[in-house]
Amino acid sequence: MKMKILVLAIIPLLVVLILTLPWLLIYIGNLFVPTPLEPEIVYGEFPFRLEYEINGRREVIQDTLICEYKGVGTDEGRGKYRGWEQRLASGNDRITLLKVDDSLEIYYPPGSANYYMDDLGENETFTHIIPDAAFIVTDGNITRSGTVSADNLLEIYNIKLISWDYTGPISNSFSRTK
Repeated sequence: MKMKILVLAIIPLLVVLILTLPWLLIYIGNLFVPTPLEPEIVYGEFPFRLEYEINGRREVIQDTLICEYKGVGTDEGRGKYRGWEQRLASGNDRITLLKVDDSLEIYYPPGSANYYMDDLGENETFTHIIPDAAFIVTDGNITRSGTVSADNLLEIYNIKLISWDYTGPISNSFSRTK
């Protein structure tokens, strides 16, 4: 009888241990990962101008991409990393070229804050996708995104990207203390 009670008490403990041990080990491992160096420049503004044609009309979007350092983050894939936030000065979420309907939007991705603030990873590169664009589709709780080729952009949406004039990335340095 005592053995049966002991087994019944141990089984829930084993289940909890099996479910939590991997996450606990990742957490403990991340405690020992060195903290990334602090950026010397923590804020940047990058004006841009996108010219495109839609349904035969020339349109121009001028805005500023604002990039700001948000501190050190931690996750199970990268360990500790420098966190950056980016937003448009206009308050828009994206550089929208066409909102087809409530679920589909065609936009131009300007690049990440990591690119503009000179914080790409060791083997990471970035190339602007012009004359292509990007799409985002929302279907309930599921969101998909991808690239729209220049040919499809013109054929399906009657959009042609003409020019992308932007402020290039800064030259940043990183040190233990500011």
